[in-house]
Amino acid sequence: MSYLAEIKSSDAETFSGVNEEEVREAEKQVGMAFPETYREIVKEFGSLEIGSDEIFGLGVDGYLNVVETTLKEREIAEGKLDGYLVLQNLGTEGILIVVDEQDRVFEYQLGEFRNLLSSTAEYIKSLL
Repeated sequence: MSYLAEIKSSDAETFSGVNEEEVREAEKQVGMAFPETYREIVKEFGSLEIGSDEIFGLGVDGYLNVVETTLKEREIAEGKLDGYLVLQNLGTEGILIVVDEQDRVFEYQLGEFRNLLSSTAEYIKSLL
C-alpha cells in the first residue's frame, strides 16, 4: 500500500489538496524545492492532523501553513533553518520537525539537528 493510500485509510484528518501552481508559488516564497514525497502529500491533502500531531501544509492559513511557519521559524533561528521546511512544531522545548530538499527529516532544537528518517512519507507513516 502506498503512503498516500495509508494516509487515506487512516484516522488522519485531511484538508483540501492544492494544485501544482500553488506548490510552485510556496517554493518560491521559501526559496527551496519541496521534496517529492512532501509535494505529493500537500497536493493530495493540503495539511494533516494525526491525533494531536499537526503536519504543516498548504491550502490553510495561519499556524498550519508551511510557508508562514517556516519563514517565522527561520527568522527566529537566525539562518540555521535556511534550506529546511518546518513540518511540525512539537510544542515542547522548542523542538521542530524539519525536512530538507533531499527529503531527510530532522528534529531541530536550539540550533542542533538530529536525523530522524530518510523521507517525509516515512515520518508521516510513523505517526499513523
